[in-house]
Amino acid sequence: MNVGPSSAPDPALAAIIQNVMRRAQAGDLLGARAQAEQALSEGKGSGVFPGLLGMLCCRAGDLAAGISYLRQALSISPKDLSIIGNLAAALSQSSATEEALSILSDQAVVSDASMRLRRLRAYLRQQAEEYAASAEDYEQIVKSQPDDFESWNNLGNALAAAGETDRSIAAIRRSIALRPDVAPLRVNLATTLLEASQTDEAAKTLETAIADFPSDTHAMLELAAIRKQQQRDGEMLELMERATLVEPENAELFVRYGMELVALWHMEKAQAAFNRAIALEPRNAEAQILKALLLEHTNQEDQLAPLLKSAEAIGVEPGTVSFIRALVARRNKDFEAGLAALAEVPADLEPIRQAHLRGQFLDGLGKAHEAFAAFSDMNALHKEDPSDPMGRARDYRVRLAEEHATVSSAWLAGWDERQKDMSRPSPIFLVGFPRSGTTLLDTFLMGHPEVQVMEERPPLNLVNQSLGDMFDLAALSQNELDDLRDQYYSEAANWIDLSAGGLIVDKSPLHMNKIPLAHRLFPNAKFVLALRHPCDVVLSCFITNFRLNNPMSNFIDIETAAEFYDLSFKHWEKCRSIFPINVYSVSYEEMVTDKEAQLRHLFDFLELEWHPGVLDHQKTAADRGVISTASYAQVTEKIYTRAAGRWTKYRAQLEPILPVLEPWVQKYGYSL
Repeated sequence: MNVGPSSAPDPALAAIIQNVMRRAQAGDLLGARAQAEQALSEGKGSGVFPGLLGMLCCRAGDLAAGISYLRQALSISPKDLSIIGNLAAALSQSSATEEALSILSDQAVVSDASMRLRRLRAYLRQQAEEYAASAEDYEQIVKSQPDDFESWNNLGNALAAAGETDRSIAAIRRSIALRPDVAPLRVNLATTLLEASQTDEAAKTLETAIADFPSDTHAMLELAAIRKQQQRDGEMLELMERATLVEPENAELFVRYGMELVALWHMEKAQAAFNRAIALEPRNAEAQILKALLLEHTNQEDQLAPLLKSAEAIGVEPGTVSFIRALVARRNKDFEAGLAALAEVPADLEPIRQAHLRGQFLDGLGKAHEAFAAFSDMNALHKEDPSDPMGRARDYRVRLAEEHATVSSAWLAGWDERQKDMSRPSPIFLVGFPRSGTTLLDTFLMGHPEVQVMEERPPLNLVNQSLGDMFDLAALSQNELDDLRDQYYSEAANWIDLSAGGLIVDKSPLHMNKIPLAHRLFPNAKFVLALRHPCDVVLSCFITNFRLNNPMSNFIDIETAAEFYDLSFKHWEKCRSIFPINVYSVSYEEMVTDKEAQLRHLFDFLELEWHPGVLDHQKTAADRGVISTASYAQVTEKIYTRAAGRWTKYRAQLEPILPVLEPWVQKYGYSL
């Protein structure tokens, strides 16, 4: 920092100033300040010491005192550029951006040949979201100093924020040309390209950065994010794993890697990642919680208590320990203990999961009104997600409504129904609104030696993406259909062994909304529809802590959940009346009452020989490993009927949506 005027009116004052400066240079800031303040109190150097003391106080971290002295100095020497710069910088550090900008006048900035004041003003304008003005300052800087790569980069950022994408990209490219050895510039360019929707170019930029800077993980992680968005999950995980190899001591990186593995149901690798994070940082709260959730989700409940004991022993912060204790209580169905544990968890620690757990404990205790309030709190927090889940849910319903309007007998009549002999038998589509018992049903089916189940895997969704638009189904040629079928089976081979033969069951509840696509690809496919009381289904969706993809986002509001149910079944029934599809319906309530009778009828429909082993669903659930649905815990238990009719405890809360659901209640043989 500069101190303003440096001339002294007499040798004695000059000596004091020199002594103050020597102390400051030696690191004795407190001593230097004390001597300067004493001199000022004695009436010495009133034109010098305020600026000097402002500098000393700011360097020592006492910004309030520093600003006070610098304001005094500026009042004495209002045109002193060093004082203006020091005061503006101090105000900036104190978040007094508006005042800092007020003293960085055009006259002062133009007078400063060093460009220090213009740089500071450009930065402050950017902080104040005055992006166009900030860009003007940076343009003046690079005009005067064209080799200043940092200002070129900052100019690019300001232009991007001002919406001038092309100029922004050009400025950052200029910065990189000046300093190709600075890795963060490449990542900044990629980020700007992404904002300009130039995803492929952003990916190429990051690939080059990774090749040029193999020990820098930032580009790897940014490219991983792009691959995740593109649903190129294998590449995303490879990049994440590579980053962990580059930074094997980075616990937070292993936590992040583990979270991505969990999202893709690679639970063994995820557990190893969390274990590594805990080994690096035993008190890492996030790693401890995520491992606990993984153990609970993978039905390794015998390891939850040891994890809790270990966390307590190594001194993990109490709130985290209490959260894990609540998970243990949930598994033990000790609802009172669970609530007591949650009472010890800070409000800002996993608030969504806390609200969900609280609702489950209260529901278990029969306190429906309080439970519904807790589940509502969970969903209110979901609504705050920056990805705009309510907007995405609305868009999903709008799209489904458009497809519903398109489906007609006339539309179907325009299809070329000629089919080549297909080399593989058609899959069975197991569908039904979420929380209708599809996971229990697919677990029974998994117990049959001639059945392979794909549980909520992406083959049909990826084909849908390749198609681009459902409305194009009618115009597909036979070759195009063959290619789409090949894509379906190619992706399916990533999840099941196609060479093993047998029946392929593609279980994904909301494939009930993709009947036109499924029938176009596989006109001989059979459909199994899981049914459950509409009120129980909608309630269960509302109280479940789903990941917020587009369709699941419909469930964070009870009214949109009911609207989505209504729309989905209207679409299903319309498609069923128009397309010649073969459907067998299975009632959840009848399944849990007499599973053998229901399964025998189902196996007759599927043309499967009866296999008694299917009745032992608990063994099948234990053998199958990870269960990638919200029913992961229930299907490992004995068949119970307590979930049937649960909605009646919540009748008062569901009253507003009963008129929407009543037609479906009557149609499917239920009652209110």
